[in-house]
Amino acid sequence: MGNSTQVPPGPKGKFLTGNLSLFSKNPLGFLHKCSREYGDIVRIAKFSYLINQPELIEQILHNKDSLFEKVDPALAQKNHTAFSEAVMNSSGAEWQLKRRHLQPSFNKILIRENIAKTLSTTEHFLGNWQYKPAIQNFRHEIALLSMEVGSQYLFGTAATSDEMLKITRMVEAIMTLTRNQVRLPLFIPSKNNLRLHKARYEVDEVINRIISRYKKLTISQTCVLDGLLAEDESGNSKWIHDEIATMIMSGFEPMADALTWTCYLLALHPECKRKLVEEVDIIFSEQGGVSASSISMLKYTEAVIKESLRLYPPAWMTGRTAVKECIFSGYHVPKGVTMIVSPWVTHRDPRYFEQPDEYYPARWLKDNFVEKLPKYAYFPFGGGLRKCIGDYLIMTQMITIVASIFHKYNLRLTPDSTVTPYPALVLRPLGVEMLVELRLSSFVRSRT
Repeated sequence: MGNSTQVPPGPKGKFLTGNLSLFSKNPLGFLHKCSREYGDIVRIAKFSYLINQPELIEQILHNKDSLFEKVDPALAQKNHTAFSEAVMNSSGAEWQLKRRHLQPSFNKILIRENIAKTLSTTEHFLGNWQYKPAIQNFRHEIALLSMEVGSQYLFGTAATSDEMLKITRMVEAIMTLTRNQVRLPLFIPSKNNLRLHKARYEVDEVINRIISRYKKLTISQTCVLDGLLAEDESGNSKWIHDEIATMIMSGFEPMADALTWTCYLLALHPECKRKLVEEVDIIFSEQGGVSASSISMLKYTEAVIKESLRLYPPAWMTGRTAVKECIFSGYHVPKGVTMIVSPWVTHRDPRYFEQPDEYYPARWLKDNFVEKLPKYAYFPFGGGLRKCIGDYLIMTQMITIVASIFHKYNLRLTPDSTVTPYPALVLRPLGVEMLVELRLSSFVRSRT
């Protein structure tokens, strides 16, 4: 291990509470400030180090030396998670087995074959927007669209409005719980824990209905649920219920937030929106819409989304726990320390991105930009073996949805719209209010 006892630099904070109050008040600003003032390894608490250097981030996420684990065994023992059997809360051989069960359902060929269904679902949903000249809670509207699109891929059929309402309650309960810095074990009947228990019970009922509905289908559907039922035909195991619940939580919510941030940024940047619309209109005119063969042509649309994920990554912070004492980049790391990595911080580092706070999608289309970018200077979907299993699915669906929205509508922020990021389990945009205008050119083309 070596004999270094040197600890990283960092803000000292208050005598009893350290930096807890500063982090709780403004997590994004606090982490960004720490990184800029103290460097690539910052001690922000006794058992929390912030890491902001691509090579070091790679060491943590790839864990080749078996020093850092995603799941802290101590937290599992204290019952801090509501979905203990899901792949995202598993580790070791158990994680490998569960991941192997899920992997075939996220095959790129299957995802591309699903583009037509994503497009038709999106266009049907967007048809109602012509009767909504103003959408006050735009994120909620996009969340409903994300659930319709996502549930088609996960379950073979769309969730009902009642099921979406109960799913939303669970997500809201988890968002509230994860925003609190002091987390009580789930067996303690606190207000937030009781809210989560109730929401989880409702979602278990929803999952039972989804499974029952799927089993009654006369034609087999290629979907994630089909793969899960191949491993447990009854569909009653806690593993399947936890897996479906976490896919709902980690699929619908991040995509809804990413799409909302993208629409918000495009509304703020008319020139970027104009370039996007030009590209999208050509595809719809020449190809009839987004398809498996045409999606690769939407280069600027993809760049728009990648730039949104750079500035506002839904997975804004993650971490790995040191499972043994070690020396990391010259610093002493006691067992139990959480090594925090934050895409929010790294994605805004001027060493890797010129004008890092500016929304500039064209940077992704410049020659050799991606090739020159260090591997973990940009990692909106995590990395290593535990990289988000649905990254290609989410990108494909977002490209299709963004293209569909801006082909049909012009979006403008309302004058009273005040948008703020809400960092909890994911980085949610609050206060996005949109004026929705049907594009006349799109209206005419759709009828010719």
